[in-house]
Amino acid sequence: MTQKFTDQDRKLVIEELERIQNVKLERVKPSRKLFKDFNGMFYLISGGTDDWHGINASLMQTLTNYTQEGAFIVVKKFKSKMEICIGSLSIFIQNKDNLYKTTKGGFQFHFFHTEDGLYIEEIPELYCNKVTEILFPNHKKDLSRLKEISKIINIEIQDEVKLSHSDLQAKLVLVGSYLNYRTFVPTPDQGKMTIYGKTLGELCSEQSVPDGSIPALSLGTVKYIDVIWFDEEGYPTHAFEVEHTTDITKGLLRLYQVHKLRIKMFIISEEQNKGKFEREVAKRPFSKIKNEFVFKNYDELDEFFQSVKKFSQMKERFLVNHG
Repeated sequence: MTQKFTDQDRKLVIEELERIQNVKLERVKPSRKLFKDFNGMFYLISGGTDDWHGINASLMQTLTNYTQEGAFIVVKKFKSKMEICIGSLSIFIQNKDNLYKTTKGGFQFHFFHTEDGLYIEEIPELYCNKVTEILFPNHKKDLSRLKEISKIINIEIQDEVKLSHSDLQAKLVLVGSYLNYRTFVPTPDQGKMTIYGKTLGELCSEQSVPDGSIPALSLGTVKYIDVIWFDEEGYPTHAFEVEHTTDITKGLLRLYQVHKLRIKMFIISEEQNKGKFEREVAKRPFSKIKNEFVFKNYDELDEFFQSVKKFSQMKERFLVNHG
């Protein structure tokens, strides 16, 4: 069952805002979302677990009559925490006609969650930066898979063995899993066997994209990216395209279609393909965000993998109980 944004949640958010803004907030009745400080500055606070929020006609009229700058605040609630993101209330009000209108005269807006904040789908120029988060003290991370992943990482592979596309995906999955990310590969790839004695599906923590983590418009692309890492809450943080024998341009196109999620985007390929990568990212449409694409060669991936492997061995030796 989806957790709601409760009165207690709102109280915690207000207390945190008062602390970081050094103000005292009071509610502007009858709204439960609108507050003001001792200078009369408005704070519009919308919170919840979903990626959309509603504002009734009466509240919007109050906001329209407000002529000063204010704080537009969206609180995203997760299982383990609440993230508080703040943007410009004046930009929101000025662009209210871009919002979806309800049959009762209200307004709705939708947002894309990113690593460092969120932006409003209907008002792209309104970006809300994450300023703080409130952790729920009783939440505990599930580390049950870590020991199993450590064993697989430490399987010895002969240097002369030529790795397949699936083996390279497996390396990324294992590293991500050991770093406590949730991992996913496309459904058609999940049955492919790897050099580590398990299929990609068996190595991944997720058999499908975590519910609610990806906006519908991006889901069709995300589910075909070679490897995705998600954070504990199920939001994507890293996307990897392994260009083993395929065209780098196709991988860049898939990544480009999800760049608005503020996800870290990697092309993994042979070093000899770096020149082509640099030529492609200089072209449209990639050139607008070319610095957001990262090229890593196979040796760099292996170096990363070996460092995780070495750390897992050191951790095991250090923490093992010898009696």
